[in-house]
Amino acid sequence: MKEMLYNKSEAVAALNYVEGFNPLELARKILNEGQEEQLYLDVKYRKLWFRLIHPQGKIASYIVNFTENMALVEARIYLDRNDSPDNYIASSFSQKFRSTDPQFGDKFLETAQTAAIGRALADAGFGLQFADVGEENDPAQVDAGITVSQNYQEQNIQQYGVPWSDAQAAMPAQPLPPVQMDTGQSMMSQFYQQAQSAGNTIGQPNRMPPASNGQNIPSQIPTAANQMAANAAMSVDELVKTMSYEQATQVVIGGNGKFGKKTMGQVAIESPSSVNWFAYDYAGNNNMVPAAARIILEKAMPKAG
Repeated sequence: MKEMLYNKSEAVAALNYVEGFNPLELARKILNEGQEEQLYLDVKYRKLWFRLIHPQGKIASYIVNFTENMALVEARIYLDRNDSPDNYIASSFSQKFRSTDPQFGDKFLETAQTAAIGRALADAGFGLQFADVGEENDPAQVDAGITVSQNYQEQNIQQYGVPWSDAQAAMPAQPLPPVQMDTGQSMMSQFYQQAQSAGNTIGQPNRMPPASNGQNIPSQIPTAANQMAANAAMSVDELVKTMSYEQATQVVIGGNGKFGKKTMGQVAIESPSSVNWFAYDYAGNNNMVPAAARIILEKAMPKAG
C-alpha cells in the first residue's frame, strides 16, 4: 500500500480533526485483482465525520437528469443549513447507468446519489486526506503550466491523453500508402454493414473498387481505413448531428493518459466531470472525441424548451 498524505503530513492530518474520532479506524480495505490494497472510507462515515465538525451543516442532492436507464445527480455541501443554494463549499456530479448487477443494477439513482455525496464530501476535506502520495495525475490540465524543456508540449500531450498521432494530424498531409484489406478491416466492414442496416452509421459510405478476383465488393461497405478517414474529415458539429448516443459512448480516447484507450461511456461513469473537459477543452485533432462528449452531456442535461 502506498503512503497516504494523512500519514505523511501533520498539517494534512489536522484537517477537519475531531478529538476522539479517528476516521481511519472506520476505513475498510479493498483489494482488486492486479492492484495494490487500498483503504476506503464509506460515505456513511464521511457523513458522520461531517456532522461532528458541522452539526448545523447541510448535505443536499439534486437530480439533474433521470431516465429509464441513467441518472445524473449533483451533491452540494453547506456549512450551515440556512445557507443560500449557491453558498456551498463543495459540489460534485455522479452519473450512473442501469446494469445487469442483480443487487444494484436497478438502483442506479441511489448509487449516483451516494457517489455524488461521497465525492462532494471528499472535496470538502472529509476523505481527501487519505489520497496516496504520488497517485495518478489529473486527466486534464486545469491551468497554465511552466515550460521546463523544449519537449514539454510532447510530454504534456502524452500525459493528458492526446496521442502524438493527433498532433501530427495538424501537420501538412502526406500521401498515404495503398490500403490492404486485412482480417481486422473485414470485420469492421461486416460491423459497418450491420450498423447501416440498423441506421446507426456515421457519415456517407465510400465506393470501393472491384476486387482482384473479379467479384465486386458491395459498394456500401467501406474499409475501416476509409470509414475512419470519412469520420475524421467531419467537423465536431457535423459529428454531433450524425452520431447516435450509443455510438458516442463507444468512442475510444487515444493516448496514454488516465483515460487513454477507454471509451467515452467509461469516462462518463468513472469521472463525469471529465466529460465536460473532453467536450470543450480537448486539444486533440480527433473530432469524434469532443463530439461524443457533447452528445453524452446533451443526453444527460437536455436543453429546456
